[in-house]
Amino acid sequence: MKGTSVWFAAERQVELRSDDVPPPGPGEVTVRSEVSLISAGTELLVYRGQTTGPEDLVLERPGRAGTYPFPVKYAYQLVGRVIETGVESGFEVGDRVFVQHPHQDVFTIPVRGRLPGAVLPLESVFPVDAGLSAERAVMAHLYSVALNTLLDAPVRFGESVAVSGLGIIGIFVAHMARMTAGRVVLIEPNPWRRKLAAFLGADAVVAPDEAGDAIREVTGGRGVDLHFEVSGAPAALRSALGGLAREGTAVVASNFGSKPVELFLSPEFHNKRLRIVSSQAGSINAELLPRWDRRRRMATAIEHLLRHDFSFLITDRVPLAAAATAYRTLDTADSQALGVLLTYPPA
Repeated sequence: MKGTSVWFAAERQVELRSDDVPPPGPGEVTVRSEVSLISAGTELLVYRGQTTGPEDLVLERPGRAGTYPFPVKYAYQLVGRVIETGVESGFEVGDRVFVQHPHQDVFTIPVRGRLPGAVLPLESVFPVDAGLSAERAVMAHLYSVALNTLLDAPVRFGESVAVSGLGIIGIFVAHMARMTAGRVVLIEPNPWRRKLAAFLGADAVVAPDEAGDAIREVTGGRGVDLHFEVSGAPAALRSALGGLAREGTAVVASNFGSKPVELFLSPEFHNKRLRIVSSQAGSINAELLPRWDRRRRMATAIEHLLRHDFSFLITDRVPLAAAATAYRTLDTADSQALGVLLTYPPA
């Protein structure tokens, strides 16, 4: 059997290539894709050639292939149906699953494995509730990234929060923070995204050059307790430090790739005893790991996507054959694209 997959052949150059698809081994499944979601974060950095090296790509994950920087096959959020199973896979033919695999119409993947040097098994395939559509389920990874961020830096009841970047992850972070925060300020340069974010009920939704004044007004001059940086813009992290309250925390969930980040650490950072925390979805606070493993985080994301219909965040649907168009759409300044799906023809 053959599969068709998306490869980045060179900077901003997308190719479709043919891949061999072997039958599943005992702990594997073969999946036929329904939809896959392009990540506007790390995946777009790879497409642009803005990663810093092989360590950014984690090519050891199942399905990923190639060499840094190009050519490379790299993506990680797809929903499809199991069409063949290994005897020890735990899945049945017809099951809908979320899979951390590059964009490909049909493929075989281990249900779980282990990265070199890793202590815990790598989960790759997650069951999807029968009541959840493929278009809603495909956002499960992004929802789990936002969940991971809030587990790394919880918002205590009544605290003030700012979020920079209103892509899908930023919207999910703001949605979760709003549940306990006393005040929320959202910061986004794209006016279309600012308008879309009105449903979140923030106290202010502003452009970056208005953020300082908005934070001072909303917090009575105190500053925010937490600032979640989800935009990937170096200037946003610099600005975040200036808007924090004393002993406040800037939480960096963005992958800046090769973009240089220049920070001014005086006077605010030093005098206010500020903290910068890294949140990366591949792991979690060690104290929580025994209870919040990867499978639980993904199961929670899928459960909440069933409760909350975020399907309106999917703005573009592009057939696999026109994948290059999908990347150009996301890579345009002031684009009115948010969630860009690749769609796959039925068997």
